[in-house]
Amino acid sequence: MEYQYVTDEIGLYKAINICRNADVLALDTEFMRTKTYYPELGLLQVSDGEHCFLFDPLILDLNIFSEILLNKNITKVLHSCSEDLEVFQHAFGVLPRPIYDTQIASSFLGLGFSVSYQALVEHYLSLRIEKDQTRSNWLARPLSKRQLDYAAQDVVYLYEVYNIQQSAMIETHKADWIMSDLEKISFDIPTITPAENYYLKIGNLSRFSRRQLSLLKLLFAWRERKARTKNRPRNRIIEQKILVNIVKEKSIDDEGLLRAGLPNSQVKKYGSELRYLVAFSESLDENELPPEILRDNFKIDNKKVRTLQEIVEDRAKEQGIASELLCKKKSLEALLRSKEVSGKHQLPESLLGWREGVVGKYLLAFLEGEETVSYTHLTLPTNREV
Repeated sequence: MEYQYVTDEIGLYKAINICRNADVLALDTEFMRTKTYYPELGLLQVSDGEHCFLFDPLILDLNIFSEILLNKNITKVLHSCSEDLEVFQHAFGVLPRPIYDTQIASSFLGLGFSVSYQALVEHYLSLRIEKDQTRSNWLARPLSKRQLDYAAQDVVYLYEVYNIQQSAMIETHKADWIMSDLEKISFDIPTITPAENYYLKIGNLSRFSRRQLSLLKLLFAWRERKARTKNRPRNRIIEQKILVNIVKEKSIDDEGLLRAGLPNSQVKKYGSELRYLVAFSESLDENELPPEILRDNFKIDNKKVRTLQEIVEDRAKEQGIASELLCKKKSLEALLRSKEVSGKHQLPESLLGWREGVVGKYLLAFLEGEETVSYTHLTLPTNREV
Protein backbone atom coordinates (compact mmCIF):
# COMPACT_ATOMS: atom_id res chain seq x y z
CA MET A 1 0.00 0.00 0.00
CA GLU A 2 1.45 3.33 -1.08
CA TYR A 3 1.02 6.52 0.91
CA GLN A 4 2.83 9.77 1.59
CA TYR A 5 3.57 10.77 5.17
CA VAL A 6 3.40 14.58 4.91
CA THR A 7 5.69 16.39 7.35
CA ASP A 8 6.93 19.45 5.40
CA GLU A 9 5.21 22.50 3.96
CA ILE A 10 6.12 21.79 0.33
CA GLY A 11 4.55 18.34 0.60
CA LEU A 12 1.55 19.85 2.37
CA TYR A 13 0.77 22.39 -0.36
CA LYS A 14 1.26 19.81 -3.12
CA ALA A 15 -1.14 17.46 -1.36
CA ILE A 16 -3.70 20.22 -0.75
CA ASN A 17 -3.68 21.11 -4.47
CA ILE A 18 -4.41 17.48 -5.32
CA CYS A 19 -7.24 17.40 -2.75
CA ARG A 20 -8.74 20.59 -4.20
CA ASN A 21 -9.29 18.83 -7.53
CA ALA A 22 -10.98 15.77 -6.07
CA ASP A 23 -14.69 15.05 -6.30
CA VAL A 24 -14.53 12.59 -3.41
CA LEU A 25 -12.13 12.28 -0.47
CA ALA A 26 -12.04 9.48 2.07
CA LEU A 27 -11.16 10.91 5.50
CA ASP A 28 -10.18 9.51 8.86
CA THR A 29 -8.46 10.77 11.99
CA GLU A 30 -6.34 9.25 14.73
CA PHE A 31 -6.63 11.04 18.05
CA MET A 32 -6.13 10.73 21.79
CA ARG A 33 -8.65 11.58 24.50
CA THR A 34 -7.66 9.81 27.67
CA LYS A 35 -6.88 12.80 29.90
CA THR A 36 -8.42 15.71 27.99
CA TYR A 37 -11.84 17.21 27.40
CA TYR A 38 -11.15 17.78 23.72
CA PRO A 39 -9.93 15.10 21.30
CA GLU A 40 -6.29 15.78 20.40
CA LEU A 41 -5.60 15.15 16.70
CA GLY A 42 -2.60 12.89 16.13
CA LEU A 43 -2.90 12.18 12.40
CA LEU A 44 -5.16 13.16 9.49
CA GLN A 45 -5.59 10.60 6.70
CA VAL A 46 -6.93 11.47 3.23
CA SER A 47 -7.36 9.45 0.02
CA ASP A 48 -8.70 10.48 -3.38
CA GLY A 49 -8.50 6.96 -4.78
CA GLU A 50 -5.12 7.55 -6.42
CA HIS A 51 -3.17 9.23 -3.64
CA CYS A 52 -3.07 8.65 0.07
CA PHE A 53 -1.78 11.38 2.37
CA LEU A 54 -1.03 11.10 6.07
CA PHE A 55 -0.78 14.64 7.44
CA ASP A 56 1.11 15.16 10.70
CA PRO A 57 -0.63 17.90 12.76
CA LEU A 58 2.10 17.87 15.40
CA ILE A 59 4.63 19.05 12.83
CA LEU A 60 2.50 21.06 10.40
CA ASP A 61 -0.11 23.80 10.65
CA LEU A 62 -3.06 22.12 8.93
CA ASN A 63 -5.50 25.03 9.07
CA ILE A 64 -5.36 25.22 5.29
CA PHE A 65 -7.25 21.92 5.21
CA SER A 66 -10.38 23.67 6.51
CA GLU A 67 -11.06 24.94 2.99
CA ILE A 68 -11.21 21.31 1.81
CA LEU A 69 -13.62 20.42 4.62
CA LEU A 70 -15.90 23.31 3.65
CA ASN A 71 -15.74 22.75 -0.12
CA LYS A 72 -19.29 21.74 -1.07
CA ASN A 73 -18.09 20.26 -4.36
CA ILE A 74 -16.06 17.58 -2.59
CA THR A 75 -17.89 14.68 -0.93
CA LYS A 76 -16.19 13.65 2.32
CA VAL A 77 -16.44 9.92 2.99
CA LEU A 78 -16.15 8.72 6.59
CA HIS A 79 -17.13 5.65 8.53
CA SER A 80 -19.12 6.15 11.75
CA CYS A 81 -18.32 9.83 11.66
CA SER A 82 -19.49 11.16 15.05
CA GLU A 83 -16.10 11.13 16.79
CA ASP A 84 -14.31 12.43 13.69
CA LEU A 85 -16.71 15.37 13.59
CA GLU A 86 -15.68 16.32 17.13
CA VAL A 87 -12.04 16.11 16.07
CA PHE A 88 -12.60 18.34 13.03
CA GLN A 89 -14.54 20.86 15.09
CA HIS A 90 -11.76 21.16 17.67
CA ALA A 91 -8.79 20.98 15.28
CA PHE A 92 -10.14 23.17 12.47
CA GLY A 93 -13.11 25.02 13.93
CA VAL A 94 -15.33 23.77 11.08
CA LEU A 95 -17.38 20.71 10.21
CA PRO A 96 -17.16 18.96 6.83
CA ARG A 97 -19.97 19.10 4.28
CA PRO A 98 -21.23 17.21 2.37
CA ILE A 99 -20.71 13.93 4.20
CA TYR A 100 -21.15 10.32 3.14
CA ASP A 101 -21.04 7.81 6.01
CA THR A 102 -20.41 4.24 4.87
CA GLN A 103 -21.84 2.85 8.13
CA ILE A 104 -25.17 4.58 7.56
CA ALA A 105 -25.23 3.53 3.91
CA SER A 106 -24.55 -0.09 4.93
CA SER A 107 -27.76 -0.13 6.97
CA PHE A 108 -29.67 0.51 3.74
CA LEU A 109 -27.78 -2.13 1.79
CA GLY A 110 -28.60 -5.18 3.88
CA LEU A 111 -25.42 -5.28 5.97
CA GLY A 112 -27.00 -4.61 9.35
CA PHE A 113 -26.97 -1.72 11.78
CA SER A 114 -23.71 -0.17 13.08
CA VAL A 115 -21.54 -2.47 10.99
CA SER A 116 -17.81 -2.10 11.71
CA TYR A 117 -15.21 -0.87 9.23
CA GLN A 118 -13.40 -4.22 9.41
CA ALA A 119 -16.62 -6.05 8.54
CA LEU A 120 -17.25 -3.72 5.59
CA VAL A 121 -13.77 -4.22 4.16
CA GLU A 122 -14.05 -7.96 4.55
CA HIS A 123 -17.52 -8.01 2.95
CA TYR A 124 -16.72 -5.83 -0.06
CA LEU A 125 -13.01 -6.41 -0.59
CA SER A 126 -12.46 -9.87 0.95
CA LEU A 127 -9.64 -8.43 3.05
CA ARG A 128 -9.08 -8.89 6.75
CA ILE A 129 -7.57 -5.86 8.41
CA GLU A 130 -6.17 -5.59 11.91
CA LYS A 131 -7.26 -2.86 14.30
CA ASP A 132 -4.43 -3.48 16.77
CA GLN A 133 -3.12 0.09 16.57
CA THR A 134 -6.39 1.78 17.55
CA ARG A 135 -5.25 2.38 21.12
CA SER A 136 -1.63 3.16 20.36
CA ASN A 137 -0.19 6.55 21.28
CA TRP A 138 -0.88 8.80 18.29
CA LEU A 139 0.70 11.82 19.96
CA ALA A 140 4.10 10.17 20.46
CA ARG A 141 6.78 10.74 17.85
CA PRO A 142 8.15 9.19 15.78
CA LEU A 143 5.14 7.19 14.55
CA SER A 144 6.06 3.61 13.70
CA LYS A 145 5.67 2.13 10.22
CA ARG A 146 3.03 -0.17 11.66
CA GLN A 147 1.04 2.83 12.84
CA LEU A 148 1.35 4.57 9.46
CA ASP A 149 0.36 1.41 7.56
CA TYR A 150 -2.63 1.00 9.85
CA ALA A 151 -3.68 4.64 9.38
CA ALA A 152 -3.39 4.47 5.58
CA GLN A 153 -5.62 1.42 5.24
CA ASP A 154 -8.41 3.28 7.01
CA VAL A 155 -8.84 5.60 4.01
CA VAL A 156 -7.48 3.59 1.06
CA TYR A 157 -10.02 0.82 1.58
CA LEU A 158 -12.69 3.30 2.65
CA TYR A 159 -12.54 4.94 -0.78
CA GLU A 160 -12.96 1.53 -2.45
CA VAL A 161 -15.90 0.68 -0.19
CA TYR A 162 -17.54 3.97 -1.12
CA ASN A 163 -17.29 3.23 -4.86
CA ILE A 164 -18.80 -0.23 -4.41
CA GLN A 165 -21.64 1.18 -2.33
CA GLN A 166 -22.34 3.80 -4.98
CA SER A 167 -22.80 1.04 -7.56
CA ALA A 168 -25.04 -0.89 -5.16
CA MET A 169 -27.15 2.21 -4.55
CA ILE A 170 -27.77 2.64 -8.28
CA GLU A 171 -29.10 -0.92 -8.44
CA THR A 172 -31.65 -0.23 -5.70
CA HIS A 173 -34.45 2.29 -5.22
CA LYS A 174 -32.86 3.50 -1.98
CA ALA A 175 -30.42 6.14 -3.22
CA ASP A 176 -32.77 9.00 -2.28
CA TRP A 177 -33.40 7.43 1.12
CA ILE A 178 -29.69 7.17 1.84
CA MET A 179 -28.95 10.73 0.74
CA SER A 180 -31.88 12.04 2.80
CA ASP A 181 -30.51 10.41 5.95
CA LEU A 182 -26.95 11.50 5.21
CA GLU A 183 -28.10 15.11 4.95
CA LYS A 184 -29.53 14.81 8.46
CA ILE A 185 -26.35 13.58 10.12
CA SER A 186 -26.38 15.16 13.56
CA PHE A 187 -23.94 17.99 14.13
CA ASP A 188 -24.88 18.09 17.80
CA ILE A 189 -21.27 18.21 18.97
CA PRO A 190 -21.09 17.81 22.77
CA THR A 191 -17.98 19.97 23.08
CA ILE A 192 -19.75 22.99 21.56
CA THR A 193 -23.16 22.49 23.17
CA PRO A 194 -23.95 25.68 25.17
CA ALA A 195 -22.78 25.05 28.72
CA GLU A 196 -26.10 26.36 30.08
CA ASN A 197 -27.97 23.52 28.34
CA TYR A 198 -25.83 20.66 29.54
CA TYR A 199 -28.03 19.88 32.54
CA LEU A 200 -30.79 18.90 30.10
CA LYS A 201 -28.80 15.76 29.25
CA ILE A 202 -29.48 14.37 32.73
CA GLY A 203 -32.25 11.81 32.97
CA ASN A 204 -35.43 12.06 35.04
CA LEU A 205 -35.37 15.83 35.53
CA SER A 206 -38.98 15.81 36.71
CA ARG A 207 -37.73 14.70 40.16
CA PHE A 208 -36.30 18.18 40.76
CA SER A 209 -38.15 21.32 41.83
CA ARG A 210 -37.70 24.54 39.85
CA ARG A 211 -35.31 25.83 42.51
CA GLN A 212 -33.29 22.62 42.32
CA LEU A 213 -33.28 22.80 38.53
CA SER A 214 -31.79 26.29 38.70
CA LEU A 215 -28.94 25.01 40.88
CA LEU A 216 -28.49 21.94 38.68
CA LYS A 217 -28.24 24.20 35.63
CA LEU A 218 -25.65 26.42 37.33
CA LEU A 219 -23.54 23.51 38.60
CA PHE A 220 -23.42 21.67 35.30
CA ALA A 221 -22.68 24.85 33.34
CA TRP A 222 -19.89 25.67 35.81
CA ARG A 223 -18.37 22.20 35.43
CA GLU A 224 -18.67 22.33 31.62
CA ARG A 225 -16.84 25.66 31.42
CA LYS A 226 -14.21 24.46 33.88
CA ALA A 227 -13.62 21.27 31.86
CA ARG A 228 -13.30 23.23 28.61
CA THR A 229 -10.97 25.83 30.10
CA LYS A 230 -8.72 23.26 31.75
CA ASN A 231 -9.13 20.75 28.87
CA ARG A 232 -9.87 17.97 31.30
CA PRO A 233 -12.65 15.32 31.23
CA ARG A 234 -15.82 16.42 33.04
CA ASN A 235 -15.59 13.74 35.70
CA ARG A 236 -11.99 14.75 36.41
CA ILE A 237 -13.45 18.06 37.58
CA ILE A 238 -16.39 16.67 39.59
CA GLU A 239 -18.39 13.51 38.95
CA GLN A 240 -21.95 13.98 37.75
CA LYS A 241 -23.50 12.03 40.64
CA ILE A 242 -21.77 14.35 43.13
CA LEU A 243 -23.27 17.43 41.46
CA VAL A 244 -26.70 15.82 41.71
CA ASN A 245 -26.06 15.02 45.38
CA ILE A 246 -25.08 18.65 46.04
CA VAL A 247 -28.46 19.74 44.66
CA LYS A 248 -30.18 17.38 47.11
CA GLU A 249 -28.10 18.45 50.14
CA LYS A 250 -29.88 20.78 52.55
CA SER A 251 -26.61 22.11 53.96
CA ILE A 252 -23.75 23.07 51.68
CA ASP A 253 -20.97 23.75 54.16
CA ASP A 254 -17.81 21.62 53.99
CA GLU A 255 -19.56 18.77 55.80
CA GLY A 256 -22.44 18.92 53.33
CA LEU A 257 -20.07 18.76 50.38
CA LEU A 258 -18.31 15.78 51.91
CA ARG A 259 -21.67 14.04 52.45
CA ALA A 260 -22.44 14.68 48.78
CA GLY A 261 -19.37 12.62 47.93
CA LEU A 262 -16.90 15.39 47.10
CA PRO A 263 -13.35 14.37 48.12
CA ASN A 264 -11.72 16.59 50.72
CA SER A 265 -9.14 17.82 48.18
CA GLN A 266 -11.94 19.05 45.90
CA VAL A 267 -13.81 20.61 48.82
CA LYS A 268 -10.72 22.74 49.43
CA LYS A 269 -10.27 23.43 45.72
CA TYR A 270 -13.85 24.17 44.64
CA GLY A 271 -15.82 24.62 47.88
CA SER A 272 -16.06 28.41 47.75
CA GLU A 273 -17.14 28.40 44.09
CA LEU A 274 -19.81 25.77 44.73
CA ARG A 275 -21.17 27.64 47.74
CA TYR A 276 -21.36 30.82 45.65
CA LEU A 277 -23.43 28.99 43.03
CA VAL A 278 -25.77 27.65 45.71
CA ALA A 279 -26.23 31.12 47.19
CA PHE A 280 -26.81 32.64 43.74
CA SER A 281 -29.44 30.02 42.94
CA GLU A 282 -31.23 30.70 46.23
CA SER A 283 -31.28 34.44 45.48
CA LEU A 284 -33.15 34.06 42.18
CA ASP A 285 -36.75 35.24 41.95
CA GLU A 286 -39.43 32.75 40.96
CA ASN A 287 -39.69 34.24 37.47
CA GLU A 288 -35.96 33.63 36.94
CA LEU A 289 -36.14 29.91 37.61
CA PRO A 290 -36.20 27.30 34.82
CA PRO A 291 -39.64 25.95 33.90
CA GLU A 292 -40.86 22.89 35.73
CA ILE A 293 -40.25 19.63 33.91
CA LEU A 294 -43.42 17.60 34.27
CA ARG A 295 -43.37 13.89 34.93
CA ASP A 296 -44.41 11.81 31.95
CA ASN A 297 -47.40 9.93 33.32
CA PHE A 298 -48.29 8.30 30.03
CA LYS A 299 -48.28 4.54 30.52
CA ILE A 300 -46.66 2.81 27.58
CA ASP A 301 -48.51 -0.31 26.44
CA ASN A 302 -45.50 -2.60 26.05
CA LYS A 303 -47.56 -5.29 24.33
CA LYS A 304 -48.65 -2.79 21.70
CA VAL A 305 -45.06 -1.55 21.32
CA ARG A 306 -43.92 -5.11 20.65
CA THR A 307 -46.62 -5.51 18.01
CA LEU A 308 -45.53 -2.28 16.34
CA GLN A 309 -41.93 -3.50 16.44
CA GLU A 310 -43.04 -6.64 14.61
CA ILE A 311 -44.53 -4.46 11.88
CA VAL A 312 -41.28 -2.49 11.66
CA GLU A 313 -39.22 -5.67 11.46
CA ASP A 314 -41.41 -7.10 8.70
CA ARG A 315 -41.30 -3.90 6.67
CA ALA A 316 -37.53 -3.65 7.15
CA LYS A 317 -37.05 -7.25 6.05
CA GLU A 318 -39.16 -6.66 2.96
CA GLN A 319 -37.06 -3.62 2.04
CA GLY A 320 -33.72 -5.27 2.91
CA ILE A 321 -32.71 -2.66 5.46
CA ALA A 322 -31.89 -2.71 9.18
CA SER A 323 -34.99 -2.43 11.37
CA GLU A 324 -33.10 -0.14 13.79
CA LEU A 325 -32.52 2.23 10.89
CA LEU A 326 -36.15 2.18 9.84
CA CYS A 327 -37.66 2.95 13.23
CA LYS A 328 -36.37 3.08 16.79
CA LYS A 329 -38.41 2.13 19.85
CA LYS A 330 -38.62 5.73 21.10
CA SER A 331 -40.30 6.72 17.82
CA LEU A 332 -42.97 4.09 18.42
CA GLU A 333 -43.48 5.38 21.95
CA ALA A 334 -43.79 8.95 20.60
CA LEU A 335 -46.39 7.71 18.12
CA LEU A 336 -48.44 6.15 20.93
CA ARG A 337 -48.14 9.31 23.06
CA SER A 338 -49.33 11.55 20.24
CA LYS A 339 -52.94 10.52 20.71
CA GLU A 340 -52.90 11.84 24.27
CA VAL A 341 -51.93 15.28 22.95
CA SER A 342 -53.89 15.65 19.72
CA GLY A 343 -56.67 13.10 20.05
CA LYS A 344 -55.34 10.95 17.23
CA HIS A 345 -52.16 9.15 16.40
CA GLN A 346 -49.67 11.29 14.51
CA LEU A 347 -46.32 10.27 13.12
CA PRO A 348 -43.34 11.86 14.90
CA GLU A 349 -40.80 13.72 12.78
CA SER A 350 -38.51 10.69 12.82
CA LEU A 351 -41.13 8.73 10.84
CA LEU A 352 -41.77 11.33 8.15
CA GLY A 353 -40.07 11.57 4.75
CA TRP A 354 -39.36 8.26 3.04
CA ARG A 355 -40.13 6.35 6.26
CA GLU A 356 -43.75 7.47 6.16
CA GLY A 357 -44.45 5.46 3.02
CA VAL A 358 -42.28 2.51 3.98
CA VAL A 359 -43.54 1.96 7.52
CA GLY A 360 -45.37 5.01 8.94
CA LYS A 361 -48.64 4.46 7.10
CA TYR A 362 -48.67 0.80 8.14
CA LEU A 363 -48.25 1.72 11.78
CA LEU A 364 -51.08 4.24 11.57
CA ALA A 365 -53.29 1.73 9.78
CA PHE A 366 -52.76 -0.76 12.57
CA LEU A 367 -53.41 1.79 15.32
CA GLU A 368 -56.45 3.37 13.73
CA GLY A 369 -57.86 0.21 12.13
CA GLU A 370 -58.30 1.84 8.73
CA GLU A 371 -57.20 -1.15 6.65
CA THR A 372 -55.97 -4.70 6.91
CA VAL A 373 -52.34 -5.46 6.18
CA SER A 374 -51.10 -9.05 6.30
CA TYR A 375 -47.68 -10.02 7.48
CA THR A 376 -45.96 -13.38 7.82
CA HIS A 377 -47.18 -13.79 11.40
CA LEU A 378 -49.50 -10.83 11.85
CA THR A 379 -52.81 -9.66 10.39
CA LEU A 380 -53.78 -6.11 11.16
CA PRO A 381 -57.44 -5.59 12.05
CA THR A 382 -59.94 -3.43 10.17
CA ASN A 383 -62.37 -0.83 11.55
CA ARG A 384 -61.71 -1.28 15.21
CA GLU A 385 -59.53 0.28 17.82
CA VAL A 386 -56.58 -1.77 19.00
